[in-house]
Amino acid sequence: MPFPPKPFTFVCDKCGWKKTVAPLSDALRPGERFEQCPRCGSQALRKRAAVWLEKALAEFMRRL
Repeated sequence: MPFPPKPFTFVCDKCGWKKTVAPLSDALRPGERFEQCPRCGSQALRKRAAVWLEKALAEFMRRL
């Protein structure tokens, strides 16, 4: 049985943009995966585990 991944955060090393996502399933939807920064277009994105506050906000926003 598939389980949703834990919330994670994308961070742009060039401009500092970041977005935390809390996927509902293992199949990522649009807006839950980024290949390049939507702000500056850089491909220098890092994906890291979300800290507790980022997780809480992402999960709250997901339910709206």
